[in-house]
Amino acid sequence: MVEDDVGIGRFISHGLRARGLSVQWERVGSRVQNLAASGRFNAIILDLLLPDSDGLDLCRAIRKAELGIPILVLTARTGLDDRLDGFSAGADDYLGKPFAFLELVARVKALLARDQLRKPDPVVIGPLRIDADVDVATWDGRTIELGGRSFAMLLALARARGGVISRDELLDEIWGESIVTDNALDACASALRRSLSAVTNRAIVAAKRREGYSLHIADAGTDGGES
Repeated sequence: MVEDDVGIGRFISHGLRARGLSVQWERVGSRVQNLAASGRFNAIILDLLLPDSDGLDLCRAIRKAELGIPILVLTARTGLDDRLDGFSAGADDYLGKPFAFLELVARVKALLARDQLRKPDPVVIGPLRIDADVDVATWDGRTIELGGRSFAMLLALARARGGVISRDELLDEIWGESIVTDNALDACASALRRSLSAVTNRAIVAAKRREGYSLHIADAGTDGGES
C-alpha cells in the first residue's frame, strides 16, 4: 500500500491485517517500482497524490517494466477524466476517497484472486531479462545457457535488485527441502558465473562473506565491456 496520509494508511493497514492479509505500507513512491518487481507482493493499493512522485507516473512505469501486478488506485481524484487517466496508465481498479472500507476489502480480494491466475512477471535489469514462466534468461537478446539450479539462483538474485540474499534463503530457493552441503551453493554460483561470462562480463555474481550472494550489473564501458 502506498499512502502518505498517516490516518488513512494506519486505518487501511490495520483493517486488512485484521482480515488475514499481509500489508507493507509505503508513504512515498521512491521504492514502489522495485518492490513491485521483487515478486513478493500480489497487489498494490496506490494513492496518486504522493509527496515525492505522481501515482500515475508510477503506474505507467510499472506497466512499462512489464509487471502485471494488479493495481488499485485509491485517490481523492474522482472525476471522470481522472478515472480514465488512471485506467489509461494501467490501473486495474479505481476507488475514490472517501470510501467504504468493506468495498475496499472486496476490491482488494478480487484483485488478489486475479493475481493467482497471471503468469510470472519477467525480471528485467538493463540488458538482462529473465522469463520465469518459460525458464529462459537472455542478455541483450542472447540466450544464456543455464542449468536448472543456475537459473533458479539467477532469478532469485535478480529479484533482489542488487540486495544480498542469505545463503540459507538461496539454499531453500534452489533446493527446497532437499539436504545438500553448503559447498553446493558455491558450486552453483561458480556455474552461474561461467554461464554469464559466455555472453557478458557486466553481470557480476558477488559473494558476501558469511552473508550470501548478490547480483550487480556493471555499467557499459566500465570494467569490462562486452565479451
